[in-house]
Amino acid sequence: MRNVILSSFLFFALILSAPSNCNSQELIKPKTHDFWHRVSLGGNVGFQFGSITGVVLSPEVKIRVVDQFYLGAGFSYEYLQIKNYYIDWNTKQYIDFKSNVYGGRIFARYYLSSIFDNALGNIFAHVEYEYLSYQRPYVSSGQPPDGSIVDPQGNWYRPGKQIIEFNSIFVGGGYSQPLGGRVSLDLMILFNLNDSYMSPYTNPVFRLGCGVGL
Repeated sequence: MRNVILSSFLFFALILSAPSNCNSQELIKPKTHDFWHRVSLGGNVGFQFGSITGVVLSPEVKIRVVDQFYLGAGFSYEYLQIKNYYIDWNTKQYIDFKSNVYGGRIFARYYLSSIFDNALGNIFAHVEYEYLSYQRPYVSSGQPPDGSIVDPQGNWYRPGKQIIEFNSIFVGGGYSQPLGGRVSLDLMILFNLNDSYMSPYTNPVFRLGCGVGL
């Protein structure tokens, strides 16, 4: 499941790379010092259809606190369907995985523009905490006869509903490429310090997004 969800997420993020879709964040040096010129909007949106069907909406907002240090927060929603993910051991039939994934994140980001007055100033460091949850249509169990549903990793389940929660802590950095005006394209490479089986990510995590400053 982890690699499948990661593939979906990367596909969605790549869609956002087109300049026509950019709606987000403030570039390196704001021209004024009023509150709204410190605020930037951004995020990710995308879709995929086929054996993996998914829709991702992940907006975010950040504010320049001091110098080139930003604090931000975002909301994430993903609808995901993976065909033939489970197998019913009794009937030998495949079962699709379907889920609505909700969550949020907070992050801190620092641009190096206060150190370098050239392209190197577009490099930034990024730290983030993210919480996600979804409802699984099966409950963890032992092997038959206790459970009859098995996933690709060989884990057994029985019918029921179970809320799955997972927390991720990301560290890494990226590069913000100006596209003109107050629009930029961001490429990030992050590492999840809380990597586990339930995590939808596989290290390293790549993100591509764009946006406009207010």
